[in-house]
This record gives sequence, structure tokens and C-alpha cells, in this order.
Amino acid sequence: MKKNMFIRGILLLVVVVLLAIVFTGCVPTYSLPPTTGTVYLIVSGSYVHNLYMDYNQKFPSVSSGIYSLYNVSIGNHLFEAIDTWGWTLGYYSVTKSIAAGVNYVYLYTSEDLF
Repeated sequence: MKKNMFIRGILLLVVVVLLAIVFTGCVPTYSLPPTTGTVYLIVSGSYVHNLYMDYNQKFPSVSSGIYSLYNVSIGNHLFEAIDTWGWTLGYYSVTKSIAAGVNYVYLYTSEDLF
């Protein structure tokens, strides 16, 4: 009698463990929404500029082209292109709201505006 109760107890324990393993695989998992984005700075102009984001230099002495910034936090950011010889010779800035994913920021330098 005791042996029969022992076997039933082990069998019940195995069934409960198997059911627990099966049902825990069905729990939905949620991922957090992304908090950063990628920014492509598109610079046009014929002079050499320093590129800034939020007053921090990101690319020194660059000419026109496309430059990438990764893991930029979402929200408003200030982007600037300042001529390497001083802001009076060439300057352009834009404030852009960065979203998760890919963002494009166009920086037209002063000589392009005239």
C-alpha cells in the first residue's frame, strides 16, 4: 500500500512539473519601446565645417556629405554646422525632434542660402 502511494505521489509530481514547464512557455514577453534613434546628417556646401549636436562637436573638419550618429536619445536636439574659420563665414543650425528609428537632418551652410 505504501509503495503504491509513493508511486502515485511521484507520478503526480512529474505531471505537475511537466504542466508547469509547458505553461510557462506560453507567457507573453513584452519588449520595451526603443529610446534611441539613428540620425543621418546631410551637409551641403563647398566649405569645411565642424558638426555639432547639442553644443558638442561630433565631426571635426568635414566637407559636404552624409554623416551618421547612432543611439541618439529621442527628443529635441540642436544640430549645427560651423565653418572651421569661424561662424561668421559659414553657419547653419536646426532643432529637430528625433524619434526612434531613422531620422534625417539637413544642414545647408551659409553659402548655399544666397
